[in-house]
Amino acid sequence: MTGRVVLHFHGGGYRAGSPEVSRPLAGHLARRTGAAVVAPAYRLAPEHPHPAAVEDGLAAYEAVLRAGTAPERVALVGESAGGGLALAVLLAAHREGLPMPAAAAVLSPWLDLTVEAESYTRCAATDPVLGREALRHSAGLYLAGADPRTPTASPLFAPAPALAALPPVLVQSSREEVLADDAVRFGERMEASGGRCRVELWEGTTHCWQLFVDRLPEAVRAADSVAAFLREYLD
Repeated sequence: MTGRVVLHFHGGGYRAGSPEVSRPLAGHLARRTGAAVVAPAYRLAPEHPHPAAVEDGLAAYEAVLRAGTAPERVALVGESAGGGLALAVLLAAHREGLPMPAAAAVLSPWLDLTVEAESYTRCAATDPVLGREALRHSAGLYLAGADPRTPTASPLFAPAPALAALPPVLVQSSREEVLADDAVRFGERMEASGGRCRVELWEGTTHCWQLFVDRLPEAVRAADSVAAFLREYLD
């Protein structure tokens, strides 16, 4: 692969989901960016706890580089847990001394597996998809006793030098979802570390609304914003 490549990681709380769920969004991004969108499967908890998903995601990124794609022509995308995984893969790549891709975009990302953000309470009545107890259960299965503040499980807690080393990141979240604070806090930490992070908070949407790009105008607008961001850096 020598053209543009987008690695797209699906959501599902690290214990469910598949690339098939992301197909409409992946297709939309492929058309809008001119990139080949690769949506790898990765091992899921509880049979395969952390760091299995990160290992698989890193292997996918390494495979793209080995296939001949220059890192500056690669971008990572993920939604929900897949958004957290995309950033975890970047942190692991940095740790291993691999070159960074051009950019990353994470959509309604789950970035803090402590599940302690205030938005779990503030948005409990406005988020019909996620809640504290469900995510606490998923976190327990995925972590299997590991520290929830491990950066490759919760990128929010990555040290400043690692955050500064990341490529430009776009974070999209609904203001009404329980993961809203994950988006805001990550953006603040990355900017404070010297990195480049743009946070978009959308009104009147819900968790991972971008997946419904084949039926919702709001999803089309959000996905087009993602595509524009990726083109800016892939070009």
